[in-house]
Amino acid sequence: MRKNVTGGTIVWSKSNAGELFPFVATPMTFSVSKKFITSLLSPFTKNFGINIAGSLPFGLVAGRIYVNMNFAAALVRKATFSLKSDFSELFGGDCGELARALEILKHANGSGVDFSWIKFISRLPYMAFHFAAKNFSAKRFEIDGELIETLEKYYAADFKKYPAPDLLPVIDRLSLLLEKTTEKAWPAVLGAMIANAWVFAISGSERANVLLAGSGGMASAESGTSLLKLALSAKNSGLSETLASFEEFTAAARALETKDNGRAFLYNFEKFMRVHGHHAPGEVDAACPRWRETPDRIFSIVKSYLARGGIKETLDSLERLRAQNKAQARKIISGSKLGPLKGLFRAFISTASNGLVFRENYKNRLVMMIDIIRKVLLEAASRLLAAEVITERNDIFFMDLAELQVLLDGGGGHVKDNISRQINIRKTEYSNCEKVDPPSVVIGDFDIAAALEKIENGLSKEKSGIRLAAGPVDTASEGSVFKGIAVSGGIVTGPARVVKSAEAAETVGHGEILVAPFTDPGWTPYFVNAAGLVTALGGPLSHGSIIAREYGIPAVVNVKNITTLISTGQMIRVDGYKGTVTVL
Repeated sequence: MRKNVTGGTIVWSKSNAGELFPFVATPMTFSVSKKFITSLLSPFTKNFGINIAGSLPFGLVAGRIYVNMNFAAALVRKATFSLKSDFSELFGGDCGELARALEILKHANGSGVDFSWIKFISRLPYMAFHFAAKNFSAKRFEIDGELIETLEKYYAADFKKYPAPDLLPVIDRLSLLLEKTTEKAWPAVLGAMIANAWVFAISGSERANVLLAGSGGMASAESGTSLLKLALSAKNSGLSETLASFEEFTAAARALETKDNGRAFLYNFEKFMRVHGHHAPGEVDAACPRWRETPDRIFSIVKSYLARGGIKETLDSLERLRAQNKAQARKIISGSKLGPLKGLFRAFISTASNGLVFRENYKNRLVMMIDIIRKVLLEAASRLLAAEVITERNDIFFMDLAELQVLLDGGGGHVKDNISRQINIRKTEYSNCEKVDPPSVVIGDFDIAAALEKIENGLSKEKSGIRLAAGPVDTASEGSVFKGIAVSGGIVTGPARVVKSAEAAETVGHGEILVAPFTDPGWTPYFVNAAGLVTALGGPLSHGSIIAREYGIPAVVNVKNITTLISTGQMIRVDGYKGTVTVL
């Protein structure tokens, strides 16, 4: 069993990490993620007197990034002085397994998390002033100007002209900037979290999900509607048949350049890429190609929208759902029996909903950082490839930042040979990890060698993992009801569309219910068309939950194994109030 730094057994969970890092992590992914997660956590831990220098916030299970729940539980315990039974729902993931692991977490050591009352009290006056000043500011939910300017500067930069010693410092500067802007932003984020908790406490989860829906201004939600509008403009310009006749975007672009309506479409396509091209499936992973690098993918989605039809109906439906949610929210507020406190309740709702938008838009800027980092890494890869230090461009992702620095500094032949050997070893390990499907919760070590042996002996991928108290899997027969977490109100009935990868060729038709393992902004083209959303992973603050509320569609998340229980075409009913999925 793997032990933490203070001697306890570690409980590992995909929880939200499964959404952020759905794929096997390369060494570079882990190296960059460690650097930037430290930058994100530093302002919180420093201000609250928490020392995590000896901790392990996350680690690798069969090559995938998992959250160290001992670490997470220790943070919650330090902040609340207890570990409540709904702790597992806060993080999402496999609530059943986490609940069974809760007793371990209650008594586990803090995985190196230390709390100092002296440091906390000494920082308290500053924190109180900073918190009050920020939360009484009308600009508390605006993205920091320095962050915007720096990102614009690096997007305009030509990294081919950067000397080798100047490439990796770009990543260092972005990391420091993230820490600096998070230090400025945390009071607003904390204020929004407190307001969110009050909204749920006062109104209950069913009404709270309605009250916090459809705020507007969320960049990741707008990417979906923008893509629909791009397809609609092509349809209205009479380009449907022309676009359908091409497989590749570059070939289509050459033909479209000769027509007025074609040039207008290309302008809109390029505008979409400028604004949203930094997104990708698994987009916080620098190893994942961006939309801007794969225009054929976006082009194929536009064509699928045109082929399926119902684009205008979907856009109208989204507007109608938003209007219905706003009307329902007004009704809830007017019917609340809060008397003179109703104004305060409205303020809580405004703060919580605007805070969720700010959080998503802040994450959007972080994804832009990752996009810039990818550009830097690929430029470094081009130089190492030209110097015959590596044999493939993607070899850059099978080393870490420290090793890359050595190579860019002109490390000797023996250093290059050693790193080259490590790259080949890591590629084999990566390939082996891709064959294994580890459980969502692991106590102690996951034996990947045993899992691979089972696969080699003919067992399925799904049966190869070592699972905690695994019981029989339910079957999706008529009348079956599956329970998850209700995150966006409403009830909808329709055919399921099971999509297991955001790189799948199929898309969701108007009126279909998307059933997916998880969602991130890379999935937006799929569920912008959906009448409802069901995911296997997730919690109330997951991306899919927030975007579903933004679109006003019913959603249930954290329904274990749902992508294997439901088949495309099956009629299902999603109850976004009770958190149930019923097979009809």
